[in-house]
Amino acid sequence: MSLISPLLYQSHMNEVKLRLRAIDRILGAKKPRTLNAEFDDEFMWLQLRQIIELVTFSAMLADEERYAALRKGRDGEGAYQHDGRASKILTRLASITPHYLPQALGQAVELPSGVKEFQGSPQKATRDRFVSIHTTASENLHATNPANVEGLFDQASRRLLSRERIRAETAYLKAVLWEHYKVGLEWSDGEVPTDAANPTKVWLVSFGQADALEIRMTLATGKEIQGDE
Repeated sequence: MSLISPLLYQSHMNEVKLRLRAIDRILGAKKPRTLNAEFDDEFMWLQLRQIIELVTFSAMLADEERYAALRKGRDGEGAYQHDGRASKILTRLASITPHYLPQALGQAVELPSGVKEFQGSPQKATRDRFVSIHTTASENLHATNPANVEGLFDQASRRLLSRERIRAETAYLKAVLWEHYKVGLEWSDGEVPTDAANPTKVWLVSFGQADALEIRMTLATGKEIQGDE
């Protein structure tokens, strides 16, 4: 894990929070903020797509050296700095670490020793759900060929359910990201990136109050953390 990675991760999470706040402003408005409800929905889908991409890139940062080694070894001359498709990055990350996505911390319980233990959450961040959100967002951000009758029907159907889906996906992302941890694995040059490794660092992230601009991020040591998927 490079020294710059925690700073970039925190910066990305700050941006995620700002985009969630932008969605909340539109969902809470009495009238369309763009004067058109469909345009409002498109704006929110754009924010959801960006959030998935930011979380994906942030996950890559947590195991940057390991990911770079995978790209160089398995994919020939693949330059990981140019990777941009969230679904492909998440698939590659899944092959090198069981902790590739952030997970909700859940409720904190104070033990008799005074140590606080986070209980985790039944709401899990999963690759399938993240890819589904990203795919649906993309479908809602394209114009449809007017000669494609079936495509126009599909577009109309999506628009009818769009606001409901946006609310559900926004709530889900808040549940898994607002108070979360992100694990990074041990890595030494020359190792095989797909080999099992111990978690060495954990970033504890709190988005805090909804109206606050900053988030809190703490670096901890990872010990005996089990995979969530």
